[in-house]
Amino acid sequence: TRYCTCFPNRESLVVQISFSVNGNNVQVDVNPVDRLSDVLRSDLNLHATKVGCNAGDCGACTVLIDGNTACACLTPIAQLAGTSVTTAEGLSDNGSLSQLQESFLRHGAAQCGICTPAMLLSAKALLDEYSKPTRAQVEDALGGVLCRCTGYKKIIDAVVHAHEVTHDKQIPAAGQGVGAAISHLDGVAKVTGELKYGSDVLPEDILLVHVIRSPHHFADFKIGDKKTFIENHEGVLAVYDASDVDGVNCHGVIPPFADQPVFAQNTALYRGEAIAAIVGEPEAIRSLKDDEFPVEWRLREHALTPAEGIDASMDRLHQNRENNILVRGYVEQGNSDSALADATHKVTVSTSTPFIEHGYIEPEAGYCVRKGDRLEIFGCTQAAQMDRDSLADILGLEKTAIRIMPSACGGGFGAKLDISFQPYVAIAAWHLKRPVAICYSRGESMRSTTKRHPSEITLTVGCDKQGLLSGFNFEGTFNTGAYASWGPTVANRVPVHASGPYHTPDYRARSTAVHTN
Repeated sequence: TRYCTCFPNRESLVVQISFSVNGNNVQVDVNPVDRLSDVLRSDLNLHATKVGCNAGDCGACTVLIDGNTACACLTPIAQLAGTSVTTAEGLSDNGSLSQLQESFLRHGAAQCGICTPAMLLSAKALLDEYSKPTRAQVEDALGGVLCRCTGYKKIIDAVVHAHEVTHDKQIPAAGQGVGAAISHLDGVAKVTGELKYGSDVLPEDILLVHVIRSPHHFADFKIGDKKTFIENHEGVLAVYDASDVDGVNCHGVIPPFADQPVFAQNTALYRGEAIAAIVGEPEAIRSLKDDEFPVEWRLREHALTPAEGIDASMDRLHQNRENNILVRGYVEQGNSDSALADATHKVTVSTSTPFIEHGYIEPEAGYCVRKGDRLEIFGCTQAAQMDRDSLADILGLEKTAIRIMPSACGGGFGAKLDISFQPYVAIAAWHLKRPVAICYSRGESMRSTTKRHPSEITLTVGCDKQGLLSGFNFEGTFNTGAYASWGPTVANRVPVHASGPYHTPDYRARSTAVHTN
């Protein structure tokens, strides 16, 4: 087994670079502009250095170079000659956790764990200078590393109080166990960087897959000569599209509403929708450019807002959903209109929210291996059983022929409940009988995965002289995008919860989920 994350692109120029990593002298034969993050992970098997964005934005790849923090994804390996690099693997003291690592465990500072190695290294750089830093100093030192799980408080507390931590095993005294903090079962693996995420483990003889996605919001397309494309690109082994799905070209987290294809067929409904997947040797896939792929596009008028989507002149995205309405939600009791008319005070508020990217640090990644007539898929997911059921339908296999092996999940927050990378590696591995892997770029992750719904809400609420609620009307419209995903859940749950925790005898809440591009 070897380790990798973003599948570095090696050019013909190769030089030898010597430097020290965690106290050990190493020599690597590399292109001088290779990223340090790629060299650490691919050449040196030091996968605690994570890659979240490859742009220096998230800080997950932070390492220490001669004691100073640096983003490994922005550091060309040529700059490392003669330097000393520290990664999270080098933080432990002779096999035992360092005081700082212990503090992270005690304070619950490592949640999903994808940012933890970078947080630890940033903290170490500070503690090497100030053994008892102030909270402000800690906040400043950790400012270059993003965390999506903790809200930062536990991480900051762990660093501020690191000097107080002893290696004594924490066991609550008899009768004092309730409310006592406990360490995560996988906490040690998180603070040492040993926990495996979707791009951390790859089998030998791996192939890579690159997904071709629509650059348009709404467009008909026609794929050209796939055979000639393969012949003209050495190392490319196959191109798959909707015609290569052996089972059902459809998936969805709520089966009665399932409507999303693995590959769009003839028409792409959103910018980022998959139309094909190219599979080949790693070097061939790394050097591909999307504009080399043979496809013709015919643009159609698109709708990006519910008002545009619901317009009678707009083409239906799904023929069985009139006016592009996916579903409506409705809850009512009493007579809200009458209660509002009699209310002593009332107020109407109209507001809107944009879509919200879930913002997990780990992009979608994983691999698939065919073993006889079975498939094993390893990667980041929040819904292993749902993945298995969907893949069985997509591939036309029995559920028992699919094994999902969830990696550690570097954040998900609901977005990794949906299928993402899994069908592409599964289809390729099944047909080619070789291991196939993928790791989304940050841009690909944001373009192709589901978001929290944009909303347009109007609320009228009244009260009597005593301030008790009397009348509550709620109208909500939700942009559910091109496909259903969790749209039915959102549209039906919002009217149930819109009144909050208050007793509201005269209540009406209605919602509408509208398809757009």
